Amino acid sequence: MKSIPNAVLDRPVCGVNLAAGALRVQLGEQPTMMVFLRHFG
Repeated sequence: MKSIPNAVLDRPVCGVNLAAGALRVQLGEQPTMMVFLRHFG
């Protein structure tokens, strides 16, 4: 399992159903599985 670098965790994110703030805020303190979907449209 790889960990996400702190520089990435501190970047702001925006999107549907996301809280304002950094990626770190979205993930919380518990282990979380992240899935990235890419749109080619």
